[in-house]
Amino acid sequence: MTITAVWPIESPEDANSGDGVTLTDPEEVDGLLARLAEPNAGVATVWHEARELADEDEGMPDHDVCVAVRDGYGYLSYIDTAHDLAVPEGDPAAPGLHGGDIEFPEGSGTSLDTLAEALREFLRTARRPESVSWRTVED
Repeated sequence: MTITAVWPIESPEDANSGDGVTLTDPEEVDGLLARLAEPNAGVATVWHEARELADEDEGMPDHDVCVAVRDGYGYLSYIDTAHDLAVPEGDPAAPGLHGGDIEFPEGSGTSLDTLAEALREFLRTARRPESVSWRTVED
């Protein structure tokens, strides 16, 4: 199985700077999280290559997964055709995080180990991870 992650890099020299990686081995997840923990890394968009496309003409995936690492917390959001937008039930002390088009509410940040396990599960199964408890994000 394969997942791809892309994210912006905040850079005064290049407003369109970004990075990305394709993972095929669950052991590669830790490397992704280390890169997302770098000071200028933005929120990553992650998609699973084995899932159906919602729009084949546009190449639009049937799911939207966002991942971030900030101040020792891991952030994850998930939405697909069967699930509303949700974030994990995280550490109540985790601050909210605003990045790109996603807002992670307070208390949705998890340990990096929890985030890594959820991403490994997503890589293996191509489904919403069951290793975390989810809460729906209200509009």
